[in-house]
Formats: sequence, C-alpha cells, structure tokens
Amino acid sequence: MANPFTYCELHAKDAKKARAFYSGLFDWKLEPFDLPGREYHMVDAGEGHPGAITEELFDGVSGWLTYVRVDDCARSTRKARELGAQVVRECVEIPDGIFSVLRDPGGAAVGIFQPRKR
Repeated sequence: MANPFTYCELHAKDAKKARAFYSGLFDWKLEPFDLPGREYHMVDAGEGHPGAITEELFDGVSGWLTYVRVDDCARSTRKARELGAQVVRECVEIPDGIFSVLRDPGGAAVGIFQPRKR
C-alpha cells in the first residue's frame, strides 16, 4: 500500500467563522454531521478528497489536519512513536475505520487512518 492522503479536517478555534470563510471563498457546501457534543460539518467540494470543518478536537491541534491511509493504525502509531512522534490521540475506532493523531518530531500534526475492511 502506498499510504496516500485520504482525508482532511480543519480544526478551528472558531468553527462558525471558519465555515463562513471557506464556504464563501471556495463555494463549498457544508453539511452538519452528528458528532455528539461537537461542531462538525462535512465539506462537499464537488471533487477531490473528502474533508470537514470542526472545532478543535484534540489538545494543541489547531489548523488543517491531513490523514494518511495505512494498513494497521496500531502498528503505524507504534512506529511513529519509535521514530520520535508524540501521540496526541491513540487509535480510536469510528464507523469508517480506526484513526490516531500524531505530532511529528518537528511538531507538525498528522492523522493516521486505517479504513474498515469492506
């Protein structure tokens, strides 16, 4: 597997302002998504990778968070830690798969996503 980029979320300090800005700038259609206790809107850009705009979900992660597809979230998260990454969020199961959130040794945030087998 080549590990392509697969999903992108904006974790915004003010999600309402971010939604207004990006939908106005790019004409994105935004649809609310049920995430209990959180502001979360799916982005329909018409093409390209799927994405979302949300409030900050993880401590210290603000800005665009890109997810990279992997075969095994737990194994990739362990390997990232061994290579000097800080694990912001351990592997979490969601309906579409499993994800974790890391900070690379330089401080950049990146998500790891293992899709559910179909």
